[in-house]
Amino acid sequence: MSKKKNTLNDLEEFLKLQASSLVTPSSLTGKVKETPIAPAPQVNEVIESIGEEDLVKKVQRLAADKKAFYNFIIQVTEGLSNKTKEDTLLINTALYLKGGSDWKTAVANYWKSK
Repeated sequence: MSKKKNTLNDLEEFLKLQASSLVTPSSLTGKVKETPIAPAPQVNEVIESIGEEDLVKKVQRLAADKKAFYNFIIQVTEGLSNKTKEDTLLINTALYLKGGSDWKTAVANYWKSK
């Protein structure tokens, strides 16, 4: 008889691990040279230049390949300025979904490489 996976237990374990691993990083003030950064285009500007319907269709086509879609979410979230705890949780959730039953290794390997 095969053992049935309980993904809710895996998700609960993942969220507990995520909650226990959130720490406040030390300030980078004084450690990093300040260099001017060009402002990122606003979401509305991007949507207007591409067209909202076209953008939605392109993302939906990308979502047909789940792993590529999760990579997309991770890359977009990594590029955000002023990342919040919620952004980190979004990255970890995408890693969890992408990693499947081996999600712990996927999350650990990702953050080791950062």
